[in-house]
Amino acid sequence: MYSKEEMRKTIERHGIRLTPQRTAIVDALSGFPGIFSVGDLQRHLAKSNPDLGRATLFRAIDLFVRLGVLEKVHREAGEDGYTVGVTGHHHHLICRICGDIRHIDFCPIQKDIDDLVLQEGFSDSVHRFEIEGVCAICREKSLRKKKKA
Repeated sequence: MYSKEEMRKTIERHGIRLTPQRTAIVDALSGFPGIFSVGDLQRHLAKSNPDLGRATLFRAIDLFVRLGVLEKVHREAGEDGYTVGVTGHHHHLICRICGDIRHIDFCPIQKDIDDLVLQEGFSDSVHRFEIEGVCAICREKSLRKKKKA
């Protein structure tokens, strides 16, 4: 995952100014190791930056997603979330209970996608996929609860 310094460098490398609001958001992002919602981030920022508006926050998040600093994560149950970006092509394995996210740094379907893109005459394609399941820790907790019942 991008460190705070890597996020700042990435933003500046794209010629975008790090305003005090964007700096506060970048600083706050380092406190979210897994998936978080806009509401989670807003609540976290409200303590240190109560004047930071919701519209500013949404604009910054959209910008950070376009730059790759953040990644949008589709959730089957509930609102989509975000996670701090990781360099390179990868996919996500997500626990639907605790929200833990693992980055899969290879693409098991890359060849099939390349073949399809070529067959359909597309170029400059990108793809992403997420796999949701239950992590080992949450599965163990669930089994312990069932045994107690």
